[in-house]
Amino acid sequence: MVQKVDGLLDCSRSARIRAIPSLPNFVRQVYVKCRLSPAILVIALIYIHRLQARLPMDSKGDYDTPHKVFLAAIILACKYNEDCKSRTQAIYRCVSVVYSNQELNEMERSFLSVVQYDLYVDMKQVYHYIQEHPTLELNWED
Repeated sequence: MVQKVDGLLDCSRSARIRAIPSLPNFVRQVYVKCRLSPAILVIALIYIHRLQARLPMDSKGDYDTPHKVFLAAIILACKYNEDCKSRTQAIYRCVSVVYSNQELNEMERSFLSVVQYDLYVDMKQVYHYIQEHPTLELNWED
């Protein structure tokens, strides 16, 4: 999952403004602390794939852009597919030391705009994605 997010676009590797963990650690922390399901991770990856297909080829980002893309995809996957307010609130709390609620809301809006609100994913697409990516690591233990 991390390679899909990290390789999405050319991002600055310059000095970090905020204390943000590495992307692999960040993904693992959010997954474990928020008790996300593997299905939500796959749906988020499908969203990220849709985002990548619609981004201009020369898109660039800041150091934490992969973190923001991951968060937006995970939050939207939870909201759209689980409709579970407590799970979304858990994500917001988990990352509140790094991002404000306002920043998270802006990430969601930006992501939705690029993917043109295309959030529907059926289980056939989830199954197909897993078959196309047999090396996905979807179960992380704490």
